[in-house]
Amino acid sequence: MKVVLVRHAETEWNQRGIIQGHRDSPLTARGALETSALLAALTDYPIACVYASPLGRAWQMGQALAGHFHCPLVANTALKEQAFGRYEGMPSAQLRDQHPYEAAALFAQDAAFCPPGGESLAQASQRIIDFLQQQQKTAAHQTLCIVTHGQVSQGVLALLKEGKIDNFSRYAQPNASYSVLDMMEGKCITLRWGIATHLRHLASINK
Repeated sequence: MKVVLVRHAETEWNQRGIIQGHRDSPLTARGALETSALLAALTDYPIACVYASPLGRAWQMGQALAGHFHCPLVANTALKEQAFGRYEGMPSAQLRDQHPYEAAALFAQDAAFCPPGGESLAQASQRIIDFLQQQQKTAAHQTLCIVTHGQVSQGVLALLKEGKIDNFSRYAQPNASYSVLDMMEGKCITLRWGIATHLRHLASINK
């Protein structure tokens, strides 16, 4: 099974550095351009089905991809972002100023750290790994597109690449980037991650 793992395009809260989690915000004008660039970059992939987080920013990307490939679009809650609990809606700079230990744990150091009222990155990443392994059982010879979120993607990529989640922050990637996974018997045998060359021409556009 081949998987194209996509991060949603830029939102207003991404632009402003506000923690989203299970909350949402609209796409920016740049986000719309990122979506178009991603569609052009993925033209040659024979996507059979798009699975997307039901959160608005990911669902919107899923709709664009499914329309582009003329394939089914399916929502799955396992693909949601990590739940950040009380930190959702807070500027990340504020969290770093007021709770530096928690911010460092959450974004860089400790995948087992659970935000108050939320879930750990380890928990969130494992639900996506479980989803991928289940799909492998029923779509072993297909190419699927998975649309999810930035933080949780880091944990998933770390697990698939290294077999452990410790170095998750190494796998940060920009909005509307994608990774390509080849999976066999529930395991990832090759992985290319953080592909963003299709966004280079957008670098000069003001955010």
